[in-house]
Amino acid sequence: MIGGILIMTKSKINLSGVNETMLVPVYARALESKKKKPAFYDETAINIINSLDYDFKKHGKSKLNMWGCSARTIILDREVSSYIKKHPNCSVINMACGLDARFNRVDNGKIQWYNIDFENVMNIRKTIFPKNDRVTNVSSSILENSWIEKVKNKDNVLVIAEGLLMYLEENEVKRLFETVSVSFKHCAVLCELMSKWMVKNQKIHDTIKKTTAVFRWGVDTTDDFIKLCPMYKILGDFNLTDTMKRFSPIFLSLIAPKLRPKNNRIGYFEKLS
Repeated sequence: MIGGILIMTKSKINLSGVNETMLVPVYARALESKKKKPAFYDETAINIINSLDYDFKKHGKSKLNMWGCSARTIILDREVSSYIKKHPNCSVINMACGLDARFNRVDNGKIQWYNIDFENVMNIRKTIFPKNDRVTNVSSSILENSWIEKVKNKDNVLVIAEGLLMYLEENEVKRLFETVSVSFKHCAVLCELMSKWMVKNQKIHDTIKKTTAVFRWGVDTTDDFIKLCPMYKILGDFNLTDTMKRFSPIFLSLIAPKLRPKNNRIGYFEKLS
């Protein structure tokens, strides 16, 4: 075991469709973590790409895609840490967790963390991540409500939906967050939202070109989420473009006016009392 990750011999991984997309942010986090002065450090991501027999480099050809994945990591780590600071005994639900290791970066020694994903993903996680008494791995689609029963502390709950909602239908998004709102007393939600423009023009997106995944839902503005799910209010709206500027300040500043309306954002919402 090195750095809290179970090291295995290099093994073949066979994933397709949406499941394969979980490897893209892993590679982005590993690339950022290898820099001399990284924005964050994810040793788990580095070990994963060294342990799996998979062509990660095919995803690294689009710098914008890699920068975007790193930007959302920076934003989500910051906002999750802020929530935990205010609610040190909260429950955090990581929807469609993939091979995410955010728990290691934000843990305060008290939180209860719930990873939700399909069984084949959880089987991979078992070979990589060590057990932790405060981390519960649930093999389930997030559209099935059985995972909610696993959450013990339902008072202060933070839900993370990273790299997920764009693969769902609009009615599925609506139903999911209606269920979340009635299931938890006090609830905040951090969602990655894709633009309608990108859903319409998804063939140019590097992830879609390199996998068989399909984008299905997007928004014009963050307010569109509230229109769909009026039981929430907006606490924050973070366009990835602003954080991506740190990776190439001049270039990103030049293209920012055109990129911002098309780029993903992180919406921060809270359930209405």
